[in-house]
Formats: sequence, C-alpha cells, structure tokens
Amino acid sequence: MPFFYQTTLIQTRARPTFLPNVILTFLLLFSCGSLWAQPNDETITVTASRLPMDSLRSGSQISIITKADIDLRNPNSLPDLLRGQPGLSVSQQSGLGGLTQVRMRGREANHVLVLVDGVEANDIGQGSEFNFSQFPVQQIERIEIVHGAESAIWGSDAIAGVIHIMTRSPESEPGTNFLISGGSNRTQNLAIDSATRLGETQLALGISDFKTRGFNVSRQGNERDGSKQRAAYLRTSSPLLKHWRLGSVFRLQQSQNDFDDVDYALTGLPTDADFTSAHQNWIAGVRLASDHEDFQQTLSFNFSRDKNTNQTTPNAETQTDSEKQQFNYQISKTLNTATWIGLMEYESLHFKQRGPSSFFGDPNQDHTLTQMALGGEYLLEQDNWTGSLSARLEQNSDFGAGHSVRGNAAYFLTEATKIFGAIGRSTKNPTFTERFGYYTNFKGNDALEPEHSLALDFGVSHRFSNLPITMALQGYSAHLKNEINGFVFDPVDFVYTASNDPRRSKQRGYDAKINWQPTDALTVEAFYGRLKATDGSSLTEIRRPRATGLLSIGYRAENWHYQVSAAYTGTSEDIFYPPVAPYQERVEMKPFTLVAFTSSVLISKQAEAFVAIDNLFDTQFEEVFGYQRSGRTVRLGVKLRLD
Repeated sequence: MPFFYQTTLIQTRARPTFLPNVILTFLLLFSCGSLWAQPNDETITVTASRLPMDSLRSGSQISIITKADIDLRNPNSLPDLLRGQPGLSVSQQSGLGGLTQVRMRGREANHVLVLVDGVEANDIGQGSEFNFSQFPVQQIERIEIVHGAESAIWGSDAIAGVIHIMTRSPESEPGTNFLISGGSNRTQNLAIDSATRLGETQLALGISDFKTRGFNVSRQGNERDGSKQRAAYLRTSSPLLKHWRLGSVFRLQQSQNDFDDVDYALTGLPTDADFTSAHQNWIAGVRLASDHEDFQQTLSFNFSRDKNTNQTTPNAETQTDSEKQQFNYQISKTLNTATWIGLMEYESLHFKQRGPSSFFGDPNQDHTLTQMALGGEYLLEQDNWTGSLSARLEQNSDFGAGHSVRGNAAYFLTEATKIFGAIGRSTKNPTFTERFGYYTNFKGNDALEPEHSLALDFGVSHRFSNLPITMALQGYSAHLKNEINGFVFDPVDFVYTASNDPRRSKQRGYDAKINWQPTDALTVEAFYGRLKATDGSSLTEIRRPRATGLLSIGYRAENWHYQVSAAYTGTSEDIFYPPVAPYQERVEMKPFTLVAFTSSVLISKQAEAFVAIDNLFDTQFEEVFGYQRSGRTVRLGVKLRLD
C-alpha cells in the first residue's frame, strides 16, 4: 500500500450541474436496458462464474446480502454494513465519506475487485481501490461477496476476490420506494427508487441525497469533518430481436468531504484544517445478449471515470482524472451437464494527474495502458458434485504476457453436508500511482513487476435435520510473490517509494459461521474469523485484525421488528510516522466492539418507521492510527412504498 494513503484523502466537491446532468443522461439512455439482472432466487449468484449459477453448489465461499437484510439492519453506511462480514476487514479514515478500505482475508485493498451493476468500479486514479464510504447504502438491492483467486474470471484486480454491488433491477416488481431519515450530527438522508414499464421496456431509476455535519476526526481540536453525497442511476431492459435483449446501466455520483491535515512538525498526527476534497464518478455500460437456453452470446461495452479534486492551502489544488473503457465478447454452449464459456476482452486505461510543482517534483503526468485478454471457463454439474476450471491469458502493453488459472469443486456427502474447495493462481498489475508517483513525498517506480498469488480455499457446511441450525467452516492459505511494498524509504531523495519484495508474504486463517432460527420470530447469526498475515520479513501486515466477529439477534413480533448486533474487531498493527527519528514505527491498535440496535414498526402496508442507534455504548476506537471514529449516533426514519 503506497505511503500517500496515510496522509491524503481524495474525495469530492458537489457540482451545481448534478441534476441537469442526470436529467439529460436519463433522456439519452431511456431506450436502453439493464446490464445485469438481479437473480430472482436469493441463492443464485452472477459473480462466482461468468454465468449465473446456484451459490449452494459452488466451490467458492460466497456471502450474499439481500435487500431484506439491509432493511432489517438499517445501516448508516456501506462500511457499517460490511463490517463483521466473514473474511472482511474495514479501515475507515476520516468521517463519513472519508477514505474507507476493505480488505479480504489479509490482502491489500486494491486486491479486491468491486463491480457496480456488472461494471468494474475501482478508481485507477487512486491506487485501483474503491472508496466504500461514498456509495449510498440506501441504493443497494443486493451484494455478492466472492472470496478467492478470481483473476482467471474477472481479471487483475480480483486477486483476493470480488464484491459486486447491485442497485434495483428493471425486472423487479413495479413500484416506488421513498426513504427519509435524520439524526445525530445533523445527518439527513433522502432516497427514492422506482421500477416501471414503458411498453416492452423495463426500467429502474434512483436518486439519493445525503449530508452530515460529521464529527471531529483528529485527537485534538473540535473541528467537524462533514460530508455531502448525491447519486443517481438508471437501468433499463428491453427486447431487441427474437432471443436478444439490449441492456444498459448509467450512474452518476458526486461527493464533497472535509478532511484534516497532518502535523508533520510536532506530533505526526492529524490536526484540524479546512481541507476539502471532491469526487465525481461516472459509470455506463451497454450489453447485447441472447437468451437461448443452451447457446448464449453477449457483447458489451463498459465505461467508468473518476475525477478527484483535492483542495488544501490556497493555490494548492491537485487533481486526478482517470477512465477505463472495456469491450468484451462472451460465448457459451451447454451440452448435457457441461458448459463451455469463451471470453475475449479489450481494455484501455487512461490516467491524468495535475498539481503544482514542489520540492518533491512535478506531479503533472499523462499515461495510457491497454490490454487484450482471452479467457475460458468449463463448468460440470453432476447429481452430487459440481466443478469448474477457468483460465485467462493477458497481453499488457506495459507488462507483457500474464496468465491466471483457477479450479473449484463442491461435493455433497449428503443433502445436508457439503465439502468444497478451490485453488488458483492470480496476477495483479502495479497501479499508476505505484509506478509514477503522487503529489506528496511518494516517488513512483516504473520498474515494478506484477504481483503473483497462489491461493487455496477449503471448507465444509452442514444443515442439521433435527435442529434449525446451519453451520459452515472455511479455511484458506495464500502466498503472494513480488508483493509491492509502498513504504520503502529512499534516503537519497528523502521520499517514500514502492518496490517488489522478492520474498513471499503469507495469509492464512479460517472463518466459522452459524445460523440458528429456533422459532419463526427469532433469528441468531454468529461469525468468527482468525487471520495471520505476514510480509516477506515475517512481520504482521498492517490493518489486518487478528480476529473479527459478529453476533446478530433479530426478533419479529407482529408489526414490530428488533435487531441488535455486535461487531468485534481484534488487535491489529499500523504504521506511525513521527517527526523525529526513526521516522517510522509500528503501533498496536486496540480491539473494539461496536454494538448497534434498530427497531422498526409497520404502520401500514405502505409505511414503516424505524429508529437506529449506532455504537450504542459510545465506544472510542480507531481503525487507522490517529483518526478517531464516531461515537454514539441516533437516526429516525420513514420508509414508504407506492405500488
């Protein structure tokens, strides 16, 4: 992870042109269709393979969060929803909207590929990461989390796994939903989403607006770091010819966030400052697909663009502007119990950085990278077992040829007991920032080589026949070669840089999960995971909690529903940069438990009211050293549905 992530937040200033842009784009895309349709069956996954499949028969570890789960928890943000999920660790810097990294099983944050309605959404201008704090949780209809070496299926960024965020599907039941809420820190939230039909065209659209005064992030002072976020999306689906459908997705998101400076002279810790940052994100995709049962083809074009503006001292505005264009063609054929899938993909990445020159050099630069890929997947399904084998070959304009392979299988000992496992080799290309540097004292290294990972996953799940209990246990182990270390100090130029570590880093651990429903009204869910992640020097990797856990209890009584959850984050380590020698030291982060409570009442068939209390016991904690997180907050809200 590059050094600049310790000291800089890149988020967004909202523009007054937001609504006109949304209206214009809706008109332009009105006749198109959805890129990915949500599966009607909650167990069907569209992420664990290039074709939809039953997640219960997959050899991968998959977690699915549905709209019903989100409505029961009433989370304030996406990081709050993901915190406590098996295999995930959350590191949130600054307040709501601030840089939030999610790691999977001890890997880096840029080892996780994020899809939004089927479109790759990692910000290549910000280290190929995704800022989870800026996606409105109220617009989410479903999340699929797939662990393991997924590069053979989804490409370079999926070395640790995939998180697929889906908004409302055009094929969903027609109707309009409203949400309005408010609470502590002058937090206000408004969200509207709707699905309808116009002739043979199905469409879904949504708009959300969020703002908060925030809280004081630094350990000293009392300045609040606020945030404003607005987002809109449009998805449609329409028949084109016999057995063909045309689909598209469009999304526009803007945010503005306050963040603090760092006191480099005295403490090395965050200090109050009137700094703001801005982020604009555009996502678009068009997909033409055939719907034959045994023979299918898809041709798609995806586009994403991220523009980040960082305003600190006067005349010190810095900016990154990056975009990704992706064309792919996929063909599949099913013969009896076997399915063959072929993929051709072309990808073009563009990166632009602007800012004033300083002691550390000139940050202004423009770069382009292209890549061709050929891939395939073989799926075989028998009565009591399933298996798959995937492979991907890539020709990169900067790194040459690379390959990724993956195989997995699931075997049913009985109808209630399944054993499963996967093994894969993945490749992760260096980011533009790691290769070409950043505004601060981080110097790029253009000689970096891709990272390579070999990962093994295995597990067992069992559903008790005489008890309403389901249990699952997964173990994993991975080695990472050529890991990019972004904390290498260059004593000649007195800056930090990145380099490949020839030694292997290791990640291993296990996750255990249990679901118990003793009555129709009561549900108990628990998770516990252990992780040991070390670098090439056998030092513990930073911001990887050694243990994580979640206990959730839900109770429904007539029109009332109550839920209490406790998310545990164990001891971890971080790096602190003091202003005196040795200028870098490891610090231990204390464990903490966050308790949340929510209650909702059904007023009528169309109206529901809720109250949500986050951090119920006002726990003081930090996920990034020196950056305080929020104390207890209370929110009240109303949800309406019009058919």
